[in-house]
Amino acid sequence: MNPKVYIIKRRANESIQEVVLRTLGMIPLKTLITNSESKILINPNWVTSDHFNTGNVTSTDTLEGIVMYLINESKIDPDKIILADGGSFGTNKKFFKLNDIFRLEEYGIRIMNLNDDEVINNIEIPKPLSLKTINIVKTAMDASCIISVPSLKTHNLASTTLSMKNMMGTIMPKSIMHSNIHKKIADLVSVLRSKMKFQIIDGIIGSDGWELGGKPIQMDLIIAGEDPVAVDRVGSVIIGYGMDKAKYLKFGEQKQLGTANLDNIEIIGKSIEAVFHKF
Repeated sequence: MNPKVYIIKRRANESIQEVVLRTLGMIPLKTLITNSESKILINPNWVTSDHFNTGNVTSTDTLEGIVMYLINESKIDPDKIILADGGSFGTNKKFFKLNDIFRLEEYGIRIMNLNDDEVINNIEIPKPLSLKTINIVKTAMDASCIISVPSLKTHNLASTTLSMKNMMGTIMPKSIMHSNIHKKIADLVSVLRSKMKFQIIDGIIGSDGWELGGKPIQMDLIIAGEDPVAVDRVGSVIIGYGMDKAKYLKFGEQKQLGTANLDNIEIIGKSIEAVFHKF
């Protein structure tokens, strides 16, 4: 069965929370992620200390929509939900306050900085392309489900930084990834792939330029699906990047982590052509 990727455009006067809820209801996510999960890690992109209106980090409103759906529609116990990332320059007190992140604790979920988490060292990578072992935080390894929620943006080394590369927030040290990054992204994801049950790209505001300070682009999109390779392939093409640039997609498919061939991906919602914007 071909993987499905949803490209949903926000309607006029529709809040970010509403478009997220509408998207997840179309899927419907509640049939894929249920209260049988032991622990759910929602992993946003908190790599910088910017406000989310720059497009450089995941919107708190997008995250709120996901939390609302999991609790109200999937009937997940809030104490099973952890919202966390290990950003390089984000995940500090100023960042959390600026983006009003701690208001999400009102839902009963836990918010944490993965950089402060216990680390499980020397995890072996199956059929490695570049990395033989990696160190991953305990919260990610203990999770039965990871929902990757990156922002829609470019990256100076990987070309695009979406749901697969977003898993870098779970590793220590992150500097090991910066050489041979495309193969290493696929290697990292191969450890976590069985947990990565759903991916949601926050494309409300994209970031064009580089991962720590690109130009904000109003896209008003949510791009979502189960297959991280397929979701990232679609997200990359929407902003003008093929596998000649985003080579991690090719390696992800090579490692059987998902589907990179657009002909084998079912697009639901808007077409790629209808929302295309060259970054």
